[in-house]
Amino acid sequence: MRDTFIIISRSHPENLSSGREATTYRLATFLLLTSVFLYGASVPNLSLICLFPCLALIFFLKNKNVTVSFLLDASLVFLFAFLYYTMCVLFEITTEDDWLKSKMMFLIANMTIAYIIGYFLAQNYTNISVVLGVTVGGLFTYALLSTASYAMNHLGEVASNNYLIAERAVPSFWNGGTINGPIIGIYFSLSICLVSMIYSRINLLLKGCFLALAAASIFFNLMLQNRSPIYAGALAFSLATLMYITQMKLTHKKLVLLIILFCLMPLNLFFIDFSETKSLLENPFMDRLLSEGLDTPRYALWYKGLIGLFENPMGGAKTDFSPFDYAHNLWLDVGWYVGVIPMLLLLVIQLKHVPYLLSFLKKKPDQSYGVIGLSVSFLVAMMVEPTLIASYTYVTLFFFFIGYLKGFHLHADLAGKGERR
Repeated sequence: MRDTFIIISRSHPENLSSGREATTYRLATFLLLTSVFLYGASVPNLSLICLFPCLALIFFLKNKNVTVSFLLDASLVFLFAFLYYTMCVLFEITTEDDWLKSKMMFLIANMTIAYIIGYFLAQNYTNISVVLGVTVGGLFTYALLSTASYAMNHLGEVASNNYLIAERAVPSFWNGGTINGPIIGIYFSLSICLVSMIYSRINLLLKGCFLALAAASIFFNLMLQNRSPIYAGALAFSLATLMYITQMKLTHKKLVLLIILFCLMPLNLFFIDFSETKSLLENPFMDRLLSEGLDTPRYALWYKGLIGLFENPMGGAKTDFSPFDYAHNLWLDVGWYVGVIPMLLLLVIQLKHVPYLLSFLKKKPDQSYGVIGLSVSFLVAMMVEPTLIASYTYVTLFFFFIGYLKGFHLHADLAGKGERR
């Protein structure tokens, strides 16, 4: 797949012409990454402070290639954000209409700028481990501060409830507003799915950091009694393991070792003290997990949402989901709020970027494990939660992520052309 119909191009040599220019380039990259982290941590004002200098410093980025395809996709992102937020205000279907009116242009700009930043950053900074860590780190920090501070302030109550948060909601660390547990869960889910990074060719310290993030995220998701992030993590790890095995040069010794390990796994059952583990299973979360499994009331909500698209194609939040508030699906919620056209527009944007994801997996298989993890986490969250209604920050960072994939594809494509000359 080619994306090299370039209308604007400016590239520096790999060794920049002056020390001042090289320093400015590093500063621009650092500020972009810091801005992304702070935005994820729900500190938008500081994020903007870091971002504004980048608008001037972006001239010093080594590569700035603008293609027709990029302009089209960036325009689609802007159009989706514009339609979604303006129609939300016109329909007056939220409980925060005044806030939405005052922040509408800010929210529209956020999504578009995030996509553009991801695109240009990928052409100049290809350390995917750092980019993934920054993308996930801000959301993890915000979720950790909010959940841990609540748990510490209500330690006795939480401890008496088997270290579960019965309300499945915590106050925001910054403003005290209530955040539902499932939304905190999708923030933690990104970190859980980065457990797949253990297969990447990175140093042990970085692997340990990603494992620590995943372990902490699993713990807090269990406290909040969230199931879908655990399922997403298991799926991401399984896909990464499958990819790792298919890339292994399986000698006879490695194959025999894998078979032996697989056969030995059931023997662990003989060393488990089931009388001790029984108490661990006797809590509300495990009761819910074992009794419901993959069953969820979302199935009925999705059916209502699909029917509602035909009954009310222009949106307006007219479908009744009671006793729930939403369809708990990104695309159905967008269609329910603002109609079929913005919903299809969002779907087109996402489908247009699937080839860039596949291109990354093909060209950088050793660096693809984290990308697989984040992709699975985003997909599962968007399938089962009202992500855009509940967290514009989360969806904005998704646009940053797909913008990065597009920019990386162009960078790799141009590099390949240069090597062939």
